[in-house]
Amino acid sequence: MTSEMPIGACKGLDCGFGKVGGDLACTDGGSCFKAEMLTASESIFHDAALVKATQAIKDALAAVPADPNGRQLSFIHTKMGTMLVWVRHDIEVPPGSINAASSDEELINALGIEYPLLAS
Repeated sequence: MTSEMPIGACKGLDCGFGKVGGDLACTDGGSCFKAEMLTASESIFHDAALVKATQAIKDALAAVPADPNGRQLSFIHTKMGTMLVWVRHDIEVPPGSINAASSDEELINALGIEYPLLAS
């Protein structure tokens, strides 16, 4: 995916991420989602605590100023967990770039993930 895809259109299973130099860029996949939280009515699986937490996350995301470089605030999903990042839509991701299918070690090094994950 390149700059032909408008930033707001990057949602759902169509998008992935790839590391290009110091940036992350949009590519095919299913590992990158626009940073949005869905709200839902209280239920057995989405109880009052989760309704409250969801609103807190939505408020925190809304407080992040727009990126002056036009990048989209996104959640990327790896085998180790989810990360909040800025993703570009104006550069091509070359074959062989670090992406969601990369090894844990490659992702830790490329994304600066603090490890071990269980230390927190």
